[in-house]
Amino acid sequence: MKTMLIRKIRLLCLPLLLLSCEKDDSEQIAHGGFLSFSTNGQTLPTAIDTYHQQVKFEVDHDVDVTRLVPEFDVSDGYTVHINGIPQISGSSTVDFSKPVNYELKDNKNRSATWQASAIQLSRKILIDASHDGGVWWYPQSPITGFDPSKWHQGQPFATLLREKGFQVDELGRGDELTEEMFFGYYIIIRANGFEKYRDKELQVYTKLIKRGMNLVFFTDHKKNDPTDELGDHLGLKFMGIANGVIASFTPHVITENISSIDYIAGSVLTNLNENPNIEVLGRLRNDDFADLNFNGIKDDNEPSAPPVMGILNFQKSHIFFIGDTNGLLVMPQPFIDNLIRWMGICF
Repeated sequence: MKTMLIRKIRLLCLPLLLLSCEKDDSEQIAHGGFLSFSTNGQTLPTAIDTYHQQVKFEVDHDVDVTRLVPEFDVSDGYTVHINGIPQISGSSTVDFSKPVNYELKDNKNRSATWQASAIQLSRKILIDASHDGGVWWYPQSPITGFDPSKWHQGQPFATLLREKGFQVDELGRGDELTEEMFFGYYIIIRANGFEKYRDKELQVYTKLIKRGMNLVFFTDHKKNDPTDELGDHLGLKFMGIANGVIASFTPHVITENISSIDYIAGSVLTNLNENPNIEVLGRLRNDDFADLNFNGIKDDNEPSAPPVMGILNFQKSHIFFIGDTNGLLVMPQPFIDNLIRWMGICF
């Protein structure tokens, strides 16, 4: 009787042991994967997601995605296949016009499937409102979540961009910036910069500048947020607070047919003489001034008719800047249409 009971226990335990072995094998497979991945025509660092077994990378707008030659490293003991065909790093040509499923096999012939996707740079728009202090996303908040389809102050501008034929996506406040977030977007709109930028987020923008982009850079007054880390990083130093009217313009596609733009509690550019790559497009009136110490009166060291908008040129990138985000949301015309026309001139 005792012997039969032991046998029954053993039989009951056998499936559990088999399941345990299968789980161990699966875990071993999950640890094997791509360690690095790159290809010709690539513009930004590859995003490798080990958990979801995915690889994503961006290529330039004029690259033939049907004939990419990836270079990759995989875990020791693994070989790489597509539809059963062995893939050689730096040699095999792959059609990335749609996502590609890679099969990685270990030396026991167990396999794991990874998906790799090429994202081509295009005239899409990404609105980076990740560091917005409430101007763009108000009244949405971290409590409600950030939903582009629901009302927020930036929605009319985003809607206008979509009506003009652009694909537009918006980053919620609090998102930590990565290169992957910008894959495919040549046009970036930075809507306000109240929250502090991390160093690695600033480096993301450094890579975007080297890659090439049209950046529309909106900042705001500096009474409650004296430092815009991204502006400083780009070479644009905004300070103080100013109210008035932009009334002096330099001829440009953005300023065409504009007689004035109301300026609502914005900041002013203070490092014009220190950055030769800045082209001023607009100044406030002679009786408007930069209130640098926020006391509401003009002191001797505070300039009249300060510069507040312009273009900052890099080798591959062009940045339009203005110190007033609230003015954007009022959407003055023909300024907004001119700006949209300028940002759509890509490549």
